[in-house]
Amino acid sequence: MRRTFAGFVMLTAFVTGAQESSVERLVEQLSSDSFVDRELAADELEYNQSYTLDQLEEQLSRADLSPEQRLRLNRAAMVRFISEPRAAMGIQLSNESSELGLKITGTVDGFDSVGKLQANDIISEINRWPIRSGADLQVAIVSRSPGESVPVVFLRGDRQIEIDVTLGDWDQLGTQGGLSRAALRAAWLHRSRGYADIGSPEVLDFNADTNSWDASASKPWNGPTPRRDSSGMPLRRMIVVGGEARDRPGALAGVRLDRPLSRSARGRASDFPPMLRNELVKTEVEIVAMEERIRRAQLQLDVFRRNGARRQQIEQTERQLEAYQISVSELQRKADRLRSELKELGIQDP
Repeated sequence: MRRTFAGFVMLTAFVTGAQESSVERLVEQLSSDSFVDRELAADELEYNQSYTLDQLEEQLSRADLSPEQRLRLNRAAMVRFISEPRAAMGIQLSNESSELGLKITGTVDGFDSVGKLQANDIISEINRWPIRSGADLQVAIVSRSPGESVPVVFLRGDRQIEIDVTLGDWDQLGTQGGLSRAALRAAWLHRSRGYADIGSPEVLDFNADTNSWDASASKPWNGPTPRRDSSGMPLRRMIVVGGEARDRPGALAGVRLDRPLSRSARGRASDFPPMLRNELVKTEVEIVAMEERIRRAQLQLDVFRRNGARRQQIEQTERQLEAYQISVSELQRKADRLRSELKELGIQDP
């Protein structure tokens, strides 16, 4: 029995080491000179479930990553984060909040918070993060994983108390609809704040048409709220365009690469042709991958029909095949638009 257990431990350690080595290899591939190789490595990190969130976050903590490596790796980690179970504390919130914290009205059966927290407690900190609203509390909890233990500071009467609470699973709450994508993204921004900007310059200098930049920067900003530092203050950066500081980042006009750029948006932004070429290569890679899915779905459908599978299985595969065919048609139209746009910019053989 001991020998069997020891062999299992050695095998587990071997597999874990091999996975870590594979993750490192893929991260290095993210800096390849080949755009296709970078795309393939990013897809492998994003969709291969054998790579854990901890492994991806360990790589994100490196200071030697290029901006593109960090961006692609951060996206893969976010996808893994969103797809995994998220934590809950099992507390019921009131609408009363202040500089002291957020008042709760009770706890939910089945969670570790039962017996540790009670109605009218005012939660002021979770995992060293100040709590001043329901949004603060949600990101502090949802950013963690079920089973983790976090320190909670709260006020009960005139006493300040600190305890450790083991988090449960969000699904235990039975909330209809579950967590929204916006809530998950906010939780991810909170979790990744410690390493998302490692190595980023404090001043970002863009060589772009200033009129296009200012026009796009004047549009309403509907993205995520600013990242915050360890004290809860928003992180601010200076962005320089055309040699002058701009007070809002905005987005380059016409950067939506799935449609032609307007002539006014092109300006002198010399980055657009290579960006369009890269997007075209990416789209062509997606077309090849989708055509392979169509081939496999057609083979599966043929097997089901020959073997007299249940009608439900056949119909489900037919619907999946139809969805794939629609997707590949959309991708082909996108590729045609990109080729046309590149030709308009004077690139005859995109």
